[in-house]
Amino acid sequence: MPQRTLSADEAAQQLKISKATLYSYVSRGLIRSEEGQGKTRARRYVAADVEALLRRKEQRRHPDRTAESALHFGDPVLESAITLIEEGQLFYRGWNAIELARTHSFEAVASLLWGVEEADNTLFNHVALEAAATRHMQDMQTQMAPWQSLAPVERFQLALPLAAAADLAAFNQSPEAVAQTGARILHMLVMVTTNAIVTTPIAHHL
Repeated sequence: MPQRTLSADEAAQQLKISKATLYSYVSRGLIRSEEGQGKTRARRYVAADVEALLRRKEQRRHPDRTAESALHFGDPVLESAITLIEEGQLFYRGWNAIELARTHSFEAVASLLWGVEEADNTLFNHVALEAAATRHMQDMQTQMAPWQSLAPVERFQLALPLAAAADLAAFNQSPEAVAQTGARILHMLVMVTTNAIVTTPIAHHL
């Protein structure tokens, strides 16, 4: 069955754009076109592509609606190797979310989400993290003094740029290094919230 097509005027009108913009969409591969029939051989534009582009524009204008529909177990906003919604259940890296909460520690779940199969006590080595946190605490001590009246999220927004400037290892983008950076960040955020060096599992401080 032939696919439905639109004239340039019809496609531009539906998208509320100029023909010049329509042609740029075609050149970027967003909309397919084909040679039309008849004397003029004017190009026709695939209606399904125009409609898909309209939907994407609508999603960008109203991202809250897209997220809400996904939370109600509709179509996913993005395909993900981390999460799966199936038959009303949530899965992370193939694990049922409820089962994860029952059987895994906070650190183990974080490791799983980061794609690291190491045990808690290797990625979240509290001796190594404590040493790094102590250095950060000393570096940020004077800056942190006025933060006490701020909400935790506001403290995080101030602490992260300071920590990033002193943590050159964070620029290593290998999977293992990214997970280690994540562990340092979590450790530091708990420290900023509690004003104390974290020496026990993170969940004990939450």
